[in-house]
Amino acid sequence: MRALSRTITKKKTRIILSIPPRHGKSQLASIYFPAWSLGLYPDLKFILTTYGAELSEEIGMKTRDVISNEGYQTIFPKTQLRDDTKSKAKWMTKQEGSYTAVGIGGAITGKGGQIIIIDDPHKDRAAAESEVDRKTVWDYYRSTLYSRLEGFGTIIVIMQRWRDDDLVGLLLEEDAKIKAEDPKKAENWEVINFPAIAEDDEHSPSGELLRRKGEALWPKKYPLEFLSLIRQQSPYFWSSQYQQNPISQETAEFKKELFRYYEADTLKGKYLRYYTIIDPAISQKKSADNTVVLTVAKEVNGPNFYRIRETAGKFTPQQTVNEIFSQQKEFNSEVWIETVAYQAALKFMIEEERRKRQQFFILSELKSSTKKEERIRGLLGLYQAGVIWHLPNADLDYEYELLAFPRGKHDDRADTMAYILQAVRNTNTTNSVKQWKPRWLHYGKKA
Repeated sequence: MRALSRTITKKKTRIILSIPPRHGKSQLASIYFPAWSLGLYPDLKFILTTYGAELSEEIGMKTRDVISNEGYQTIFPKTQLRDDTKSKAKWMTKQEGSYTAVGIGGAITGKGGQIIIIDDPHKDRAAAESEVDRKTVWDYYRSTLYSRLEGFGTIIVIMQRWRDDDLVGLLLEEDAKIKAEDPKKAENWEVINFPAIAEDDEHSPSGELLRRKGEALWPKKYPLEFLSLIRQQSPYFWSSQYQQNPISQETAEFKKELFRYYEADTLKGKYLRYYTIIDPAISQKKSADNTVVLTVAKEVNGPNFYRIRETAGKFTPQQTVNEIFSQQKEFNSEVWIETVAYQAALKFMIEEERRKRQQFFILSELKSSTKKEERIRGLLGLYQAGVIWHLPNADLDYEYELLAFPRGKHDDRADTMAYILQAVRNTNTTNSVKQWKPRWLHYGKKA
């Protein structure tokens, strides 16, 4: 941060900071950061804008009060406010530094800024869903704010995501177009995302583990139990505001209302054939897809598919093999595996392990000439027909992938489910047909 404060007039800097609601982003980035920067370099010029003048003035007042505080003056005695410019929204230091706070649409004629902070330009979801509001914010950024930037300058956008065409979405989309035509003219935004629940292990630049996958961002104030309740209420609300990955309800191919759920009683008296599908990930890198081991039950004399158990993660080959044998033993399932490159080696390991464990089962290969997106779209007809059933609250990650398809970060769970169709079409045994037993549903109870 110290380097950022001083290099802004020498190097173009563009930062997007996406943080869940009520996680202290304004306190840290819009109040303490400007105060700290002015303590080090009292000649800096800040412009801050939010969705409304009242909020902007409040943030400006709090920043001013921090600088006026006796403790601050002890640490930064050289930074003094001018007596003739101490209003809430506009004040200056004796070294000609300044802080101007204004709402979206407010006039800032004659004011320049070396650091421009845009904090929550959209008031709420209703505003972000309004095409008029989004256009107002976008036009104000391009016509007014950007023209106030001095030198190379720094622009920092701090907001929770709302839609894929909110201010952040439009900035990134425009930058991608510019980069494709002339990389030298691109803004090159640095995106810093803080999902409420970590989607991968998070590390510092030096490699230190900061947060493991599945951990809450602020567990003392927002524990996993609380976040899980929010997640269950609305996948769209959760994905955009809390995970910073907006899902468009208008363009989503899979809709939340297509998902159907079953309880233990649903399976009573049914005869089911069980399939365990393995979609191994070639890489264990953070950005790679997960390895997925999924067991699905198909009605023998009916159209329905029941998701029974899914395990996914960055697994070693041995961990993958152990999970395969665990699910196969419990459900007496047929086992199907996609076999290309690394997957072929895994198939060999499974065959060797069968002999060691004396656990014999049918192991079949999955091969597909269609693209992944086409395979996943093959599920859409089944969902529209209402024949795919989920376990309540146990398939949230899978549902998240479907709702974000085809623009989501990952689609490995959805692709594994899509392979079920190929396995069912090519079933060559009836040995896995079993009548349902209550013990086979503990996966849902755990969740």
